Amino acid sequence: MVDPTPNDYANSAEFKRIAHWSEFGQRGEPPTERVTNSEWKQTHPFEKPVTSKWNQPIPRAMLPKLLNGFQPSAMEDKWFVYADGPDAEGNAVLHMHRSWTGFKIVEAKFVIQLDEDGGLKEEDACFTEIVWESDSERIRGHTDEKAKETVKGVCNWCMGVQLP
Repeated sequence: MVDPTPNDYANSAEFKRIAHWSEFGQRGEPPTERVTNSEWKQTHPFEKPVTSKWNQPIPRAMLPKLLNGFQPSAMEDKWFVYADGPDAEGNAVLHMHRSWTGFKIVEAKFVIQLDEDGGLKEEDACFTEIVWESDSERIRGHTDEKAKETVKGVCNWCMGVQLP
């Protein structure tokens, strides 16, 4: 029998589960009411933000969960998420902070289609821009693609928001 190599472990299911838990924490329970910035003990703005365009559809059915955000309830919950908006034009921003440090890691801007009365149309919304922290003291290895993966992972795991 050959001893496993470090590469074998890095590709194992156990390693992948630990890495996922390290980044996203325990599966979250989406709130029933909207979370606001003031509901968390401390949040810090970006130190070195980087911005790029993003064309990511958001299914209409997922908008209420997305707008409600996520408030951690235990130490194992790794994220604090809240949304601002939508404004009169349907513009909104999803803010994602690490729960322990309060550091802002990612911000995703999106547009919601509104009817003439300001209500939600029966159309999908869309992320249009993503901003992420590039300061290596706060986050290691974030790139455009990693930031997008983080948004999708936090939305899915913590908030129950399924993005295509």
